[in-house]
Amino acid sequence: MSEETGTETIPVIKGVIFDFDGTLTELTLDFRFMKAEIVKIVRRYVQEETVTALKDHPILEMIYEAEDRLGKTGAKLRQEAFERLRILELEASMGKEVYPYTREVLALIKKKSVKVGVITRSCIDVLRGVFPDIDEYVMGIVTREHLREVKPHPGQAYAISSLLSIYPEESMLAGDHPTDIAAGKAAGMKTVGLLTGRTTKHEFEKAGATYILEDIRGIPDLIH
Repeated sequence: MSEETGTETIPVIKGVIFDFDGTLTELTLDFRFMKAEIVKIVRRYVQEETVTALKDHPILEMIYEAEDRLGKTGAKLRQEAFERLRILELEASMGKEVYPYTREVLALIKKKSVKVGVITRSCIDVLRGVFPDIDEYVMGIVTREHLREVKPHPGQAYAISSLLSIYPEESMLAGDHPTDIAAGKAAGMKTVGLLTGRTTKHEFEKAGATYILEDIRGIPDLIH
């Protein structure tokens, strides 16, 4: 579905999908420390050459790859690693709240009859701890607990589209990291790079973001 404006075709946006940490709330995760903690666990299960081979993998992908290499015993590693990761995420989110403008922006988007969803590599406990009334503002959530294929893979983008009963090309994915842009682009969504995390404007341009904004307060103006 689209609207014609002169010679330009502008897609009708029926859904806005948000990342969580760094997008709807301050980014307080220390990824380097978290990865070091998970590497300690992985090292107890696999040989050092495997640890070396996986050192450049993102945290979740490292856990899954180590699990796959272990075969039947891999599930124990995954369970231990994900529980440690959950604890670290909860510790990092203690005392946090969403940005002061988050609820207002989400409510405004919903007022435009546009569906709102969240996809994240974090666990659901963090979302509900930081944003306890999230269900009043968000119609669907997909975390790492829902499926293995997380951002930058488009799996979560497809999953939230299905959950919200909209097509990916009718959606806009907003986040503070290039992985959000990669996931959205791979799913055929418009993408919004937000400068509220640790990613620069240049990095978002390089990633191919459709739009680059200071924060989510500019998103309602992008919805036709």
